[in-house]
Amino acid sequence: MISGLYTAASGLIAQTEQQDVIANNLANVNTTGYKKDRALYVPFPTVFLNRINDEKIPVPGGMADAVSPIGYMGMGVQLRVDGIRPDITTEGSFVKTENSLDAAIKGNGMFMVMTPSGIKYTRDGNFTVNAENILVTKNGHPVMGHRGEIIIDGDEIFIDESGSIYINKTETDTFRIALFENDTPLRKQGDNLFYVLDGGVLPEAEEDDRSVRVIQGY
Repeated sequence: MISGLYTAASGLIAQTEQQDVIANNLANVNTTGYKKDRALYVPFPTVFLNRINDEKIPVPGGMADAVSPIGYMGMGVQLRVDGIRPDITTEGSFVKTENSLDAAIKGNGMFMVMTPSGIKYTRDGNFTVNAENILVTKNGHPVMGHRGEIIIDGDEIFIDESGSIYINKTETDTFRIALFENDTPLRKQGDNLFYVLDGGVLPEAEEDDRSVRVIQGY
């Protein structure tokens, strides 16, 4: 009886956690670059049940309870240790902004940004320029190019599909774009940033890689 209550309780807890994940996804439906989360669960070990005390059987030295098999019973479910995962390969819709500093990536790529804890990754291309003319994210993290921090010193800005940035018709830099696959162990850090779970780094796209394209003004 008690084990049955624990099994039922684990199911209720799992459903509550699932509702929290769904609610968070809905709350961020309009967040630029947001990737919905999925909750992953594992079952508790199943146990094999026996009936006891039904009858006595003779054994050397006396009598013992007969053990009659009943079958297996599940003990419920629990959230995995790494059980909340972003669905990173589902591509969202593109929103036109007409802002020449905004950039969206089509394909399995992410912009690389520098944070106090090192390089992180984002799909949020809503960029601005800070007081030092450095291209940054909404949270002030510098966006990385092949030459380092990207300097925007001019008014006429053009970004082509390869991610090359032209200022007043002169090529200034090219976005560093990281590539990922469905099984890449990316996790959310906050501020629309992702990191690799094992502390590793993602491979980078070559400048002529056509699997990812940058779209300006989206």
